[in-house]
Amino acid sequence: MDILYKKISPKEKRKLYDCMKQLDQETDFMLYSPEERLYQEKQLESFIQNTQENGILLGAIVQNQIVGVISVQTSNLTKIKHTGYLVIGVQKEFQKKGIASKLFEEIFVWARNESIHRLELTVITANFPAIQLYEKLGFYKEGLKKDAIYMKGRYYDEFYMAKLLNEKR
Repeated sequence: MDILYKKISPKEKRKLYDCMKQLDQETDFMLYSPEERLYQEKQLESFIQNTQENGILLGAIVQNQIVGVISVQTSNLTKIKHTGYLVIGVQKEFQKKGIASKLFEEIFVWARNESIHRLELTVITANFPAIQLYEKLGFYKEGLKKDAIYMKGRYYDEFYMAKLLNEKR
């Protein structure tokens, strides 16, 4: 299977939406519920553009379709511009093929080139495969957000996780 890893451009907004909508339907671990994500062309185009200006948005492309995405949002504020906040998702059919790990590898290279020192994310504590992957990649648990997510009639906790790209202080 040929997989292309590249930045997503505003012209690919429909493909990005289709990927994200599929993720929303396949898992409870993305933030949106399936019915909440609507195709809003201008907003999606703006999101892609803003992410590329203040971070990066990469896609894993198979047969001209986006099957996985990773984004890093950064800030221009001096005190936190060394930090990037991550969101990742890979469609179920393409999981366990190394796509998420490769997306992270690409992000680590990009982050070091951009002088990003800290990458952080949140993950629902019940998402064991994701936690296992993040820990394998060097992320560690920093904290717990109690009752951070409400779905299916109950509350779920989230872990704050982070990875320092240069451990020297």
